[in-house]
Amino acid sequence: MTIAGLGESGLLDTVFARFATAAPLCSPVALGPGDDAAYLRASGGVLLTTDTMVRGRDWHDRWSSPSDVGAKVVTQNLADVAAMGGVGTALLVTLVAPASTTVSWVEDLVDGIARTASRAGARVAGGDLSSSGGGVSVSVTAVGDLPDGVSSPVLRSGMRPGDLLAVSGPLGRSAAGLEVLRRGGAG
Repeated sequence: MTIAGLGESGLLDTVFARFATAAPLCSPVALGPGDDAAYLRASGGVLLTTDTMVRGRDWHDRWSSPSDVGAKVVTQNLADVAAMGGVGTALLVTLVAPASTTVSWVEDLVDGIARTASRAGARVAGGDLSSSGGGVSVSVTAVGDLPDGVSSPVLRSGMRPGDLLAVSGPLGRSAAGLEVLRRGGAG
């Protein structure tokens, strides 16, 4: 079945059901998807970041499943919040896709988003759906809080000579993997 066949209301019902089982309604998300806007409780500073992924530019279907795409767009947003010393709490997700997109593709995307958000303790609080003339893009806006006792975010501009710069995992693997795929190697 396609998005056109299910209709916007039917697709939203399908998506909301998947997000509802991924993570319980928790603070600071007091009201999640389904109304005009999400309601978040905030007692201190709030971190916000957003990224968009476009099919054919940021992912290729022959190398990435919809679930992979969902996991990646959530991970890159929550990593930006973490880089500033914050903890991701809520996500807004936007999908722009042609009406011919299959509902199963959207379900797999949503499952990747929901699974990754749930593992991180963040909740999908809302978003948007729109149709396109052929392209597919997925955008996520992440909301984060600073932990108790932290008064300001960690900024890149705060680095000074002699400061410790820490990374997790080996650097360059993403670029190397992309090059292998481009050359037709095993994924």
